[in-house]
This record gives sequence, C-alpha cells and structure tokens, in this order.
Amino acid sequence: MRLSCLALALVCQSAWACGPDFPMTLLDQRGPVMAQMPDDVVWFDARRWVVPAQTFAPADADPWADPSETRREAEMAGLGETEAATLQQMRDSADGNQALTIGADLPAELREYTAGAVDFHRGDWTNATARFASVVALPAEQRHRRGVWAAYMQGRIALLTGEYESAILAFERTREFAAQGGSDPLGLAVASFGEQARAARESGDLATALRLYAEQAALGSTSGQASLLVMARQIARTPALHDAALTDELGRRVLVGYLFVRDAEPAEAALLDRLAALPVREIPDADLLAAVLYRRGDDARAAQFAAGTTPFAAWVRAKLAIKQGRLDEATAEYAKAIRAFPTDPLTSAENARELRCRIAGEAGTLALGRAEFLQALDLLYASAEVYWTDFAYVAERVVSLQDLRAFVDRVAPDASLPTNAEEYAPPASRLRALLARRMVRSGEAQQAIAYFDDEMHRGAAQSYVAALEGTQAWARTAQARAWYAAAEILRAHGMEIAGFEGDPDYAQYGGNYDLNSPYRYDENFNVIVDERKDLTLEGPFTSDAERERLAQTRAQPLMRFHYRAIAAQHAERAADALPERSQAFAAALCSATSYLLYREPQAAAAIYRRYLNHGAYVPWGAAFGQVCPAPDFDKVEREIRAQWLNLAGRSAIIGGPILIVLLFAIGVWRSRSRKRA
Repeated sequence: MRLSCLALALVCQSAWACGPDFPMTLLDQRGPVMAQMPDDVVWFDARRWVVPAQTFAPADADPWADPSETRREAEMAGLGETEAATLQQMRDSADGNQALTIGADLPAELREYTAGAVDFHRGDWTNATARFASVVALPAEQRHRRGVWAAYMQGRIALLTGEYESAILAFERTREFAAQGGSDPLGLAVASFGEQARAARESGDLATALRLYAEQAALGSTSGQASLLVMARQIARTPALHDAALTDELGRRVLVGYLFVRDAEPAEAALLDRLAALPVREIPDADLLAAVLYRRGDDARAAQFAAGTTPFAAWVRAKLAIKQGRLDEATAEYAKAIRAFPTDPLTSAENARELRCRIAGEAGTLALGRAEFLQALDLLYASAEVYWTDFAYVAERVVSLQDLRAFVDRVAPDASLPTNAEEYAPPASRLRALLARRMVRSGEAQQAIAYFDDEMHRGAAQSYVAALEGTQAWARTAQARAWYAAAEILRAHGMEIAGFEGDPDYAQYGGNYDLNSPYRYDENFNVIVDERKDLTLEGPFTSDAERERLAQTRAQPLMRFHYRAIAAQHAERAADALPERSQAFAAALCSATSYLLYREPQAAAAIYRRYLNHGAYVPWGAAFGQVCPAPDFDKVEREIRAQWLNLAGRSAIIGGPILIVLLFAIGVWRSRSRKRA
C-alpha cells in the first residue's frame, strides 16, 4: 500500500528523515512494514540482565566539558578559601615532594592524595602509588573525602603497569569505600566496574568482563553501555572468542541482544549459527533470537525459537503466519503479543514505548487491510502515541463520522490540554479536536463545539456557528453581514476549526508543511505545478472498501488550505445579498479574491472578473484582492432605507387623487343602491 503524499519523506522502517519532528508511519508502506522485524535498543539494556548488588551514582562526563575543569570543581567542593588556594598551589607544584611541603597544614588525605596526583601526571607512578596507598591506609573517618579517589587511582596505575590482580583488588576497594559513605562526586565507584572489566578482559576472563560492563551499564553509565556493545561486537566477529562467551548465560544474553539490535551482519553469521544450534532452553532470550532468524529468512528455526509466551515470540509467529497467508492466525498472535507485553517498569518505560506501539500498529494495519475498520481504529489508537499520523488517517478518512463520534465518546469523553506551550497534546485531546473539525466540515458545527477543548478554538467555532445562524435573517443586508462574518472567521481560524489533520491541510503540523505538494522542479529548477491529487492506495493490506471511504471523505475542494475556498464562497454569498453597484459588494468580492489570490489564482481571477462585470468603480480597485477595505454594510442599509422612503413618498403623491375618486365612486354606487331598494 502506498499513501502517495507520504512517500516523499519515507525512509527505513517508515521513519521520517527530515523536518521538525515528523512522526514515524506504518500505513505508507504496508507490505514492507508488515514483513519487517524492527530492532529496538531497549533489548540491549543491561538492566534487563543484571541487578547490581549495590547502588552507586554514575557521573558520565559531559562530552563537551573540560575534564580538568570538572575534576577541579570536584576537588574544591566543600573547601574553605584558604584550603582551596593551598590545594591549587599544590597542583601547580613541580613534583609531589614540593606539593607536600606546600600542603603541610592540610589534612593528611588532602595532602597525600594531591601530592600523589601531581606525581601521577608527571609519570612518577612509583611515588604516586605510595602516596595513594597512604591515603587508603588511613582510618575511615580520616579518608572520607579522598579515600575513594585514592583507591581508584591505585587501580588505574596497576592497570597501566599490567598488574591486573592488584588492579582488580583496588577497584573492588573503590566500591567498598564508596559503599561506606566515602565522597564520590566523580562517579568513580561506577567507573571502577569498567576499569575492572578491562583488567579481566586483559587477563582473558571474558565472562567476568562482560558481567562487570553489564553492571556498570545497569547503574546508568553510558560509558558502560558503550563498552558492553563494543565488547559484544568484538566477540561476535571473532570466532575464537565464541566458546568463552557462549559457556556463560549472561554472555549468551548479551550476544543475542547484540545480534538483535545489530541485525546480524554477515561478519557475525557464524555466531548466529552457533547460537541457533543450541537447545532452546539454553537461550534465555530465545524470542529475540527468533526475531533475528526471521530477519535472515530462516523461518523454520525462527518458529522453533518463537514457541514461548513472550510478546516477541507471538510477534514473530504473527509475521510468519502473514508470510504464509494465515491471516486469522496472525490476528490471534498479534492479540497475544499485545496482551503479553511486559508490565515491569523497565520494559514499560519510555524506551519501550515504540515497541508496544509498533505491535499494536501492525495489528491495526492487518485489521485495516481486512476492512475491519472499527477494530483498526481501536488498535491504531493504542499506537497513537507514536503512530499518530496513521491513526489520524483512519479516524479522518476511513471510519464514518458517526462511528468516530461514538469512539471518541467512549475512549476520550474529556481530555486535558498541556499546560506548557512546548508540550505535546496527548492523543485524547488531539482526537477530540480532529473529531470537532470533521464535524464542522460535515455541517455539524453546532454539535462540534462541545469537542473543542481549547478555549480559543471553541470561541472561534461558536462565533462561526453564530454567523451561520445569522445567514437565515429576513433582511438581505443582515444575511450579507452574517455571510461575511462567517467568511472572515473561517479564513482566520479555518485550520483550527475546520482543517484536515492530514492531507490537504496538515493541521497536525500547524499547516506549516505540505507532504503532498503539487509543486516540483524540472532539470533547470523551474517550478512546475501539477494537479493536486488525493491520497492513493496501492499494494497489500488495502481493500476496495477503504478506497471507497477515501473517496467519500476527500476534501471539497481538493486544495491546500481547502477552508479558504469555503471562506471565499461565504464572501461571495455575502455579495449575492448586496446591491451590485455598492461598495460592500466590491469589498466582499475583494476579500473573497484575497483568500485565494496566491493559493488558487484561477479561482481568484474568476471572482475578480465578477467584480469587473457587475461592480462599480472603487478607488482601491487597482489593488483588488491585495488591499481590501471592510464592506460598508451601514451605507447599504441607509441607501435601501432611503429608497423605500422615496418610493413611499411617490406612492402618496400619485395615490391621493386616485383614492378620492375611488371613494366618490363608492359613495355614488351606494346611494343609487339605496334608491332602488
């Protein structure tokens, strides 16, 4: 299937490539979307695999921050002015001995640690190690501010010198001191997991290294997550390392997760084959492995590993059923996937939102292809947080207005608007606004008012309704006033009270972008304007019934900002009720022209010709459609009143003698009648 207007910006997995937060879509390329098994980084989240025994706060450095400045701020925190000045002098010393002399009056932990830091940066690791060791040896109450720091630096030096066992002990001590309440503003306890993992890796202990990186990542360290990914990549592409990783349960989980988010590149095919050869019970995340195998087209083994009850397993089975044409089975599997989606805080958090919405959106796509429109509406609404464009299409163009209103009354009887202008309105609020605008377009403006939650938009809709009611007035000038008021309201607020959420108005983008623009350029960059076409349906998961609904809900007229044309019609109706030679007649047509001048020049020209053929000269006629005064309805009313008074006066002059003669004749007739009697 193809919604032609959206194909302009579609990229891999139906994500928009450019623009101000263009949303992802599913319905634009239904066949490929339903065949794909997308990845999601949530499934390479170490928090799913390990629970750290202790909680420490990470402090991953800002990539744009100066590391030395970050360290300096941490060093000076909590120090008095004199201590801070002395500490800075120590940092500027030539060596550790000079630093010790300058800092003689400072507490031992500050003095010894800073001197050791000076030696470390000079490359004097022997003296630095000794000074850090003296801080570590202090009683706990005397090393509160620098104990964690010193233990960490001991480990770094040991790591640099290849003393891996000493490094491991030092990093374990770092976390011990932090757990005892030692100051750790630089997040060294969390960082020590990564450094210790490096020591384990250099020692050939891959399983321990993976576990340490996973613990670091699970504590929220982006550095730990990146390190885990890099190590998984190294193992995946090095067959000699496979055995060491595959013998460990966490190793298997990490590697399966890696293959899933990386989509098993050719260089990693050997690892995938090794994993697929293992018994299903030995693969903790067999459903993810099933997804990887499905992507490779290995349907038999994908089905083997997708036998579980997880949402991913049901998802894979649904896709296999679609591939084999078993749509009833696919529908049932999608339902299982939706029901089985985990509710644990990790998986249901924001980073898994897209996955949940994707499954519901695909189920909705399948229902739409089967012409089960109400079911599609329900399922796509469950995905509207991510796939709003798809849901809006079905709500606006596919389901009937009656069904949509019943749906809104059920799922969104009321909705709150965001309090901050920068916040996105929730789907419920956007849905109610979509319904309200559709009702206005369908001639149910009065009933639509209740669905406008925005006070300003509701006020505009109320004014529009009042203006339309005024067009039923007895006096033609009053009709003209009302039609012109309706025209002005619709021109000024049409996007908010009558615009299409999607094509051709794109209210979801505030009307700022046209994804179905008829404008294009030739090889010389000359503008070519094609006839605007409505959305078209092509490919699988579409139906004739959907095409019929699409034709029935097409914008009338089919043009960008279609409500401007309706506003122009209102202004022309105002002119219809006015004397053609009046200023108000010309002004109403001028406004109608201005609504269309730059958007539909041919239609604007037709209105202008009407003025030329029937209207009177006006001094501003040279800028017709560009500079338009307000119609002078009061003048029209004065002129009509004067005409009636003049007519009444003439009638009195002519009719007086006639009346006298008539009365005389009646009197004679009655007199003769009495004589005969």
